[in-house]
Amino acid sequence: MSDSVKKLEEQLLALKKGLFLMSPRDRVRALSTHETEDLIIELQDVADAALESLESVKK
Repeated sequence: MSDSVKKLEEQLLALKKGLFLMSPRDRVRALSTHETEDLIIELQDVADAALESLESVKK
């Protein structure tokens, strides 16, 4: 597997994990407002990086 594809896969898994932590399916504990805001910012950064990775795969 190429580095770009592996990187993109890792980024998508990070997005999936973050979305799970904010979802009603995650009943382990509730995130505080601060934790939720931090997670949203982190997921936005991961999504931006994933889009950049996708561009490099498309070339």
